[in-house]
Amino acid sequence: METRSEQSFDTDRIDSNQKHPVTSDGMSAWIMPLAKRFWLIILLVFGLSSAAIWAIPKIVIQNDLMFMLPEDNAAKNHYLDAEELLGNAGGIAIAIQSTDGIYRVDLLERVRELAARCRALNLRIPAHQLGLRWGLSSEHALALAGILQSLSSDPDFTPQLLTELLAEPTELAEVIGDSLPALLTVDDTDRFSLGLADRLAALAAANPVFPGDLAAFAHQTTDRRGHFKNTWVDKVVALTETDTVWPEFTDYGGIAEAVAPFGIPGGPDLERFVAQMLEAGAVGPDAILQYYATRPKPADISEAFWSSLAGALTPEAVQALGEALVQAPKQIRVGDLVPREITTDSMARIRQRLRAWPFLQEGIYSQDEKSLLVVVRSAPNLDQPNRELLLEGVKEEVTQLFGDGRYGVHMAGYSIVDQAVAENMRQDIVRLLPLVFVVVTLFLFCTFRNPAGVLYPMITILLAVGWCMGVMALLDVPLSVVGTAMPVLLVAVGSAYGIHLVYYFVHRHAGTSDPSAAMTDTLDGTGRGVVMAGLTTVAGFVSLVFNDIVPLRDFGLFTALGVFFALLVSLLLIPALLIRFGVRAPAHQRGAGAGLGSRLSGRLIRGISRISYQHPKKVIALAVLVVLGSIAGVTGLRVEMNNIAFFKKDTPIRAADTFINGNFAGTVDMRIIFTASEANGVLDPLVLDAMERLGHTIKAQYPQVGKTLSVLDLIRKMNQAFYFNDPAYYRIPGISDLAGDRSNQALKAHLASYIDKFQRDDTRAFIDGEKRRAALMLQIKTASSEVTRDILHTIEKLLAGPLGQDLERIGVQVHTTGIGALYVESEQMIVSGQMRSIAVSVVIVLVLVTLIMRSLVYGLLSILPLCMAICINFGVMGLLNIPLDAATAIAACVAIGIGIDYGLHYLNRYRLYRRAGHGHGEAVVQTADTTGGSICINALAVAAGFSVLMFSTFVPLVHLGFLIALTMITSSAGSLTLLPAVLSLIDRSRLTSSMDKE
Repeated sequence: METRSEQSFDTDRIDSNQKHPVTSDGMSAWIMPLAKRFWLIILLVFGLSSAAIWAIPKIVIQNDLMFMLPEDNAAKNHYLDAEELLGNAGGIAIAIQSTDGIYRVDLLERVRELAARCRALNLRIPAHQLGLRWGLSSEHALALAGILQSLSSDPDFTPQLLTELLAEPTELAEVIGDSLPALLTVDDTDRFSLGLADRLAALAAANPVFPGDLAAFAHQTTDRRGHFKNTWVDKVVALTETDTVWPEFTDYGGIAEAVAPFGIPGGPDLERFVAQMLEAGAVGPDAILQYYATRPKPADISEAFWSSLAGALTPEAVQALGEALVQAPKQIRVGDLVPREITTDSMARIRQRLRAWPFLQEGIYSQDEKSLLVVVRSAPNLDQPNRELLLEGVKEEVTQLFGDGRYGVHMAGYSIVDQAVAENMRQDIVRLLPLVFVVVTLFLFCTFRNPAGVLYPMITILLAVGWCMGVMALLDVPLSVVGTAMPVLLVAVGSAYGIHLVYYFVHRHAGTSDPSAAMTDTLDGTGRGVVMAGLTTVAGFVSLVFNDIVPLRDFGLFTALGVFFALLVSLLLIPALLIRFGVRAPAHQRGAGAGLGSRLSGRLIRGISRISYQHPKKVIALAVLVVLGSIAGVTGLRVEMNNIAFFKKDTPIRAADTFINGNFAGTVDMRIIFTASEANGVLDPLVLDAMERLGHTIKAQYPQVGKTLSVLDLIRKMNQAFYFNDPAYYRIPGISDLAGDRSNQALKAHLASYIDKFQRDDTRAFIDGEKRRAALMLQIKTASSEVTRDILHTIEKLLAGPLGQDLERIGVQVHTTGIGALYVESEQMIVSGQMRSIAVSVVIVLVLVTLIMRSLVYGLLSILPLCMAICINFGVMGLLNIPLDAATAIAACVAIGIGIDYGLHYLNRYRLYRRAGHGHGEAVVQTADTTGGSICINALAVAAGFSVLMFSTFVPLVHLGFLIALTMITSSAGSLTLLPAVLSLIDRSRLTSSMDKE
């Protein structure tokens, strides 16, 4: 939001004491022929605005991490591949807190019902879409979704078959009856099926494209790569949905015979007692005695039997019982951790099984056993629109089951953060855009005290913002988090060009009888300054196009387009309006603006200018000290990608994330994937040893890693079950544990048999079916890319040593992926893109300024204060611990585009005074008197405009608003101090005379 005093605008004229007049810009020759065609311009503006208004509602908010990375990015494609192979490692995390503990019938029943309802969303989501699209009742829509799901799974299904089926209501009714979903209850199946068949047949008869549309709906995909049809929920992980492993007796006869001589009766009590001892791993004599002495009586064992054991468990009896337990026939059972029927009596068994497997702790229940975690794992690579549909469905089910407040509920995870970001983006736009409009309007009113001075720049802003957003919508370019700042930025920046023209016209030609001539003079007097400011600002934003981060690239391109629109409207529409309607002379001609400028360009600015040109070496030395101090601050600058850090600490989503990370293993995943060339290759002892060593080292070195999970946990548990659940056998078996063939291949086959005893759904996240690929999963308690980067470096270091060499020798490749790895990839791209964008923007601006001012020296001088300001910007970021992220990365390029104006106008005015014959000192003071005040006003005005971002709900945008405001202040201060000092040194070398002649 820039404005300049009258003298600053008049870039090619100087005061009456000038010695050599300077010719005008000649901009009017280009613009006036168009500006005079008022109705043509109005028609064009109306047409473009109408198109924008039609398109804007179509704009999509996109804050997916996948969207940030280019399609050909290797890290992104590794992640997508891993998702398809091993399933989604993350998901929607729902923590349910119970002050009375987790072993409650009501709580577990609700959790089981929640899991069932979440799985049912694979039908309910498409049913809802079908109902809305074709006006079906909820029951008919649910049944139709079931039919389409059944038909689409048939490889021979075609649209033609569906068309033929819809033409035969009787046959269709039979298909409907056979395909009714289990969650749909109807009183009369035949009547219901026939009613739906008639309804569908009627729709097909009335609309010939209905069968084709229905077939397309059945084949619609929900993932980014188009591989998964109508699938939203892949799996629900919860205590009630988890399997575990335990040994159980298949025949108790031998045990009963062995203990009968010692007075221990057979029957159900004995069977339950020995079954529980077996599951607890208490099969030796000492373990049996310890088990009986330390455990309370199980609820399902009678008091009489339990009491009788006190005298019956003699050393002889215990010895006989232990031998019988070892010899009794057994089987390994993989089954539900929580029984189908949840009762109070079953809680002890649930507790025992939970505590018996460390794999489950902090994964599905908290260490204090007062919170449960339900994770709804979405279909692999589910795209953002479908993630939103899933999240809405899950939230609705959570509210219905846990909305009574009996249990505390905390939700976190990637999808939750994405949705919260989108909601806050909408809130920011709705709240901040009017606020910045108010700031600009008040500034214009205080400056002009004239309706035209307020209305015309505001029209420019509205059109620029609307057209820019309209083009984004028409080109299907989504609005990202960074893009939230775009409308605010365009309002703050785009008003400048209209202000220049209106200000000049109002203060020189208000009330004129010849507005056309007045407009010609206005364009000749300010045209070059307006175009120069506009093009350099566009250049600053265009430099972001060279960034690999997609949202930053889009932000730079479309903000540059918006600035260009503002420049174009200012040069065409505002002149047309001023020619058509003119402007009445204000009550206090030149009073408010001139008075304000005069106050700001008084003794203080002149004094600073005199000091600067009289003591240039001291000023330059001070500037060097400031730069050196800033460089010291830069050493503390950190790069960070952390979506949860977008939110302020007191927000509910931060509280939920903190709770889940504090009580469970973590909400951010990383996968270390091992790939072998042959089947069972990842079960080689060297690979398993590498997994174990990597997991142990990382867990020990980084407290932020809550848990490491892998196929090792499954093998250990199965091995323990084979050895009577003895805790000593919770380990990976070696060749020495084998009977018979003790080769490496035999061991791999033995381990594969262990894994295959689990259900495939339980092992998919850790190993593929052929055992060629396996994953070591790290669960991390923070989304900080800084932490993840350190972990990745440690992994790389370990793999570069003997561990990695052993894997390479047997042909096993290793790479790391996961959300955490993508954060690090984005961070690295931000750093490289930032450096590239700054370099490109500086070069572009330098070339533009050099061409416009026809002097390379002046071009270099114009960017000097700006370079110092950018250095200060990064130094302050380091000192204040403001991270370089997707939002703050654009601060420097924004500052280059906008802040260059201060140096430009100072040098342009200084050069005019030198050309008019003034000496260096006099030119510096006169420049301070005329342009210095407007530079201060400009800097404060722009800073005020961008300060609106400090009211954003996003922490990075708060930082962005502060940093740009700071850069405006420092770049303007540098223009008023550093430039006079450097010009003094140049003057002493007698270069200024040659520069002024260029």
